[in-house]
Amino acid sequence: MKNRLLATDFDFEYTGSITTEKEVIENGLPQLTAKELHSRISNKTIFGDYPKGFKFVTNIYENGSAEGVNDVGAQDYGNWTIDYEKNTLQLTWENGWFNTITRAYDIDGTIQFYDTDSGNWRTSFRIFKNLEDK
Repeated sequence: MKNRLLATDFDFEYTGSITTEKEVIENGLPQLTAKELHSRISNKTIFGDYPKGFKFVTNIYENGSAEGVNDVGAQDYGNWTIDYEKNTLQLTWENGWFNTITRAYDIDGTIQFYDTDSGNWRTSFRIFKNLEDK
């Protein structure tokens, strides 16, 4: 992966969500549509975090591939797909990162992902850069 993580890349800490998915919806934050999600993440370098405080940077390519590295040096490669009927994002990784199927919500400019299998909040996408802007 061409990107390297620096402490200065992450001026945020993992907060997760203290609300339920139902409460998020009741507070007027509907699930992102597949089309909205695709336009926000495709061909982007994304900086984010996930439970237990790990932070990562991931390139999400238009062709459905992804590559990422986290702040402890673990690197992984995978594939992503969006189900346009269910409005879900599926990420499948090769080397042990969590495979997930999630629903996405925009919460104050951050995309928060709710895992459809576990019923828990998972990953947060916080900073988005066009791949050409690296």
